Amino acid sequence: MAEAQIKINEKLNGKKATLELTGELDAKTTPTLKAKLDELLAKGIDGLVVDCTRLTYVASAGIGALNAVLKTLKDKNGKMALSGLSKEVRDTMDLMFFTKRVPVFNTAAEGEKNI
Repeated sequence: MAEAQIKINEKLNGKKATLELTGELDAKTTPTLKAKLDELLAKGIDGLVVDCTRLTYVASAGIGALNAVLKTLKDKNGKMALSGLSKEVRDTMDLMFFTKRVPVFNTAAEGEKNI
């Protein structure tokens, strides 16, 4: 079995950021995402879209990292949105109730308009 990998493309627009995730987000790859999220928070972003169009798998560790950032953003009146969830990724996020706390959009562009 191949080792899980994650690729993160970042787009900044002022204090708004969009992260495009490609690959799998599990216990092994979550630290890579967490480091990127911490870097963005240190830059003072107040809006984040996580584009999951190319994300093939998400585990609870990944959702935990996203939830921590959501709390930080909300504490400073910021916003987060998700976009492009596949059925598998959506089912996992639904099961963890993350989609109850974060709006989900079909495209990153739609998410960017709403953060």
